[in-house]
This record gives sequence, structure tokens and C-alpha cells, in this order.
Amino acid sequence: MKKFSALCLSLLVAFAGLTAKAQKFSYGIVAGYDLTKVKYSGDMKNNFSSDNKSGWYVGPKIVFSTVMGLGVDASLQYSQRKLNITQEGYYNNETGEMFGSASQCQTYRTIEIPINLRYSIGLGSSASVFAYTGPQFGFALQNMKFNNLGTGNNFSRENLNTTWNIGAGVRLFKHLEASVGYNFALGKAGKAILNGVGVNEGESQDLELKYKTNTFQVQLAYMF
Repeated sequence: MKKFSALCLSLLVAFAGLTAKAQKFSYGIVAGYDLTKVKYSGDMKNNFSSDNKSGWYVGPKIVFSTVMGLGVDASLQYSQRKLNITQEGYYNNETGEMFGSASQCQTYRTIEIPINLRYSIGLGSSASVFAYTGPQFGFALQNMKFNNLGTGNNFSRENLNTTWNIGAGVRLFKHLEASVGYNFALGKAGKAILNGVGVNEGESQDLELKYKTNTFQVQLAYMF
């Protein structure tokens, strides 16, 4: 975590340096479509799986660029994604219940702040291509729980969900940007505690299940 904090600090320093030297500044609106998959870790990870679920996001975007092709882009996005959890069967010794296989889907709403370093190469006066990478900070807008899945907050608004972006795109006619990217988790998005889980009769223990979200993104932006 210290290394990641140092990396984020370096990116912010680079952001400040590039904006101070910026030759061009543009702002606009970005919107995108995404596919999100939940990944699991912890004691019960083998009892759960997830399918890709679609979502969307929208918000304002700014871009700073220099004559050297280096630049920074940042945006403030409202994001709404569907998260799917498929649960295999397990026995709860505390309640005496046997949980069979079940699939649940919830809507995950967040505010996302991506801050990316980017490098652009001009293709004449009307087009350029660019690649980008950088951290993204997400803030959940609700405490979301999956039915019958443990206790506590599965997704807590107090938790900052930090992810990382990598992608590439093209700018056409100085205004329209289209890009594809991948956003992968650096930490958990949430967790659940499963109380009194047992595989054999008489066995009882509390187990933790952690969640991460990885997302494939396609986005369009119009820059004024």
C-alpha cells in the first residue's frame, strides 16, 4: 500500500507539472458502456462465481496536453453497474439451514474519479491516437447487501474502492474521442461475514468473503 500511495503521489506531481506546462486544455462530456465481473477471495471463494454484467457511466471530463504528446485527463463520473453473484450450496450450523445454489443480481451505484496519464500521437490535422493509464477512485452511494449472504455491509459507502485503468483510443476532428479500456481492482470493493458455516455435521465457524470488481469499458467523449 505504501508503494501504491507513492505511485499516486508521483502521478499527482506529474499532473501538476503537466498542467503547468499545458499547451492545450479541453473539457467535455464522457459516457460509456461497461461489463463488470466480480472476483472473490477469502475462505468461501470457491463457493461463489459471477457472470459479466453490463452498466453505464456519464460525467464531465477535462484533458490537458502538451506539444510533446504527454497529457493528463480526469473526469467525475456517475456509474451504475449490475453485479451478479452465483452461490453454491453450503450448510449453516447456527440456523440449521442448508443453502442451495442461487443467483442474485444487484445494482451498484458509485461516483468514480479516474485520473490518467496519456500519450498522444498525431495522424495529421484531423486525427490522433492515444494510450492512457492511471488510478481510479470510486465511492459507493449505498450500503448494498445480497440477500441471505452473511452479515455486515457487503459494500460500504465508507470504503474507498481503488482501481487502475489502462486503455487506448482515437480523437477525431479535434472534438470526438472513442476509446476502449480495462479497469482492474487494487483492493476489495466490500466483504461479507458468513456466520456458522459448516461442511460436516457439528462443524461451525465464521468465514469471510471479499469482493473485487474488474470492468471492461467502451467510452465516447465530446470535447468542446
